[in-house]
Amino acid sequence: MLIVEDEVMVSIMIEDFLLDLGASEVITCTSPNEAEATIGKRAINCAILDVKIGGADSFGLADALTHRDVPFFFATASGPEAIAERHRHRPILAKPFSNAQLLEFLHATMSGQGRDC
Repeated sequence: MLIVEDEVMVSIMIEDFLLDLGASEVITCTSPNEAEATIGKRAINCAILDVKIGGADSFGLADALTHRDVPFFFATASGPEAIAERHRHRPILAKPFSNAQLLEFLHATMSGQGRDC
């Protein structure tokens, strides 16, 4: 699992939850460049992308994940209008969110690709 999030507390919360669910590995990145380097070297089953990361956005990373057929969704405090047009069909988990909502999005994203989360 890949988490791309620049807010440390949010990242830790998601990582802890995923590990408690039994994820074998959770990779956290705080910038799109770091995440792109990671997906170039590692197999990623699923990703959770914050839309605004520092002064950048995650749409180039979303393109790379799409190209690699990696399921992902956005987790953001911004509305759908903040999502690049080419990715507006992707699921958007509104921040703040509960663990139950996160689990629901994980299941929907992974099962939509015929994968287990």
